[in-house]
Amino acid sequence: MSSEKNCVSKLEKQNDCKVYSLLDLPEWTLDCILECLSAQDLFRVAQVCTSLRDKTRTDALWEKLINQKWGSLLGEAVYQEWQWHTTKIANTQIIFSLHQNQSGSCGSFTGVWPFLNFHSYLENFIDFITLFKHSSKMALYICLESGRFWFPAQMYKTSKLFCYDVIVSYDSKRDTFKARSQTCGWRMTEQNIEWDMLRSPPTDTSPREVHMSNCMNDLKPGDQIEIQMKKRKESPFYWCYAVIGHLETCNQNVNHCRCQYDDNLVVEFKQYPAYSRNKRSVLNRNRYEEQVSMLSWFGGIRKLDKEEEIEKWNNLFASR
Repeated sequence: MSSEKNCVSKLEKQNDCKVYSLLDLPEWTLDCILECLSAQDLFRVAQVCTSLRDKTRTDALWEKLINQKWGSLLGEAVYQEWQWHTTKIANTQIIFSLHQNQSGSCGSFTGVWPFLNFHSYLENFIDFITLFKHSSKMALYICLESGRFWFPAQMYKTSKLFCYDVIVSYDSKRDTFKARSQTCGWRMTEQNIEWDMLRSPPTDTSPREVHMSNCMNDLKPGDQIEIQMKKRKESPFYWCYAVIGHLETCNQNVNHCRCQYDDNLVVEFKQYPAYSRNKRSVLNRNRYEEQVSMLSWFGGIRKLDKEEEIEKWNNLFASR
C-alpha cells in the first residue's frame, strides 16, 4: 500500500503534458501505474502490445499480487514445490513427452501406494509452458487462481481440535478450496473449505515422520502445544491441540510444583470431557521417537509461542 501511495504522490507532482500512449510515459511513471493495477487489469494491458506484455510479466509485479492474496497460505514448502514443477517443465525432454501424449499434469510425491504422500499436483499446464519459462511468478498466480496448482497446506478440524496435511486447490467461483489428503484417502475430495480453516504448515516435517522437538525440557504446566498424534500405527500423524498438565502427585501449588523437571510429561486435551480416557496422556519427555499411550500414538511437540496461533485454537474450541 505504501508503494502505491508513493507512486500516486509522484504522479500528482507532474506538470500537465500530452500523452498519446502509455509507452510515451517516463519509465518510472509507467512502473508506478502498473504497480497499482489488479491482476485482471494487468491481463488487459498485456494484450495491447508486445512491449506492454513484457512489462506486465515482470516477477516483481506478480510477486506483490501473490503476497496480497495468497501470502497467508504460501509458506516455503509451496515455493519449493513450485520450483520443482518449473524445473520439471523446463526440461525439454519432459516437454516433448507432454506434447506427444497431450497430458499436462504432474505430481510430486514420496512413498509407495497405499502410503503415498502427495506434496503437490499441477494440472493442465500444457498451454503455459512459455509463460513458465519467462514469467514464473505470473504463471504461479494463474495456476493458483485457476485451481490448477494443488499446493501443500494444513486443514483444521474443529470437532477434535486437530489439523492435518492436505493439498488444496482454489475454487475462484466460490472463493473456497478443495482438499485431498492421505488421512481421508487421496481419491476423496473435500469441498467448500473456507480460507480460515487452512494454514501454511509450520514445520517441514512429513506426516510420516516424528517431529524433532527442541522444547521438551522447557515444557511446564499451562503451556499450550501442538502434538503429533494418530490412532493407528500405520496412519500418518496429524497435529492436535493440547495443554501441558500437572502430574497426579503434584498439589499444583505454583511455589512447589516440580512437574517441569520430571521425566514424565502430562498432556491434556481439553476437547475431551473429564471422564474420557483420552483426556490425559503421560509421555516420556526424554524420548524423541514414537510413543504409545492410551491407545494412541504420539510423535513430536510444538510449543505455541505466537499469540495468533493460541488465539486460533481457542476460537476453534469456543466454536464447538
